[in-house]
Amino acid sequence: MSVGLVMPKATFGKDRRLLNAYDFKQVFDNNSVRVAHPKLLILAKPNSLSTARLGLVIAKKNVPTSVARNRLKRVVRESFRTTTIPVPVDIVFLARKDAHKLSPEEMSTLLQQSWHKLALRLEQEPKANA
Repeated sequence: MSVGLVMPKATFGKDRRLLNAYDFKQVFDNNSVRVAHPKLLILAKPNSLSTARLGLVIAKKNVPTSVARNRLKRVVRESFRTTTIPVPVDIVFLARKDAHKLSPEEMSTLLQQSWHKLALRLEQEPKANA
């Protein structure tokens, strides 16, 4: 019999991921919000779903080893999973050159700041279009 541990409700199922090339292309071609940093770029496009979705682009050219790419993916997914994005959007995270050289703590802090900037810009965006 197992001890009753309460698991967090923040999951990262298929409904929270960009799964195909069409979804990625839509964000690349029609993004309305960008958050840029020398180590990362976040592109976002509002969607008609009830939740935010994340896609990762971590090129071998920018992050050479598979260990570093996988570690970076884990950190980004965990950060996204535990952050509340106020508007349903499709997000593409792109790792830039040497993103893997940040420690997981530094990357996590940078991601929290980036998600916050993204949320602020998303909340301002409809007013700009009105």
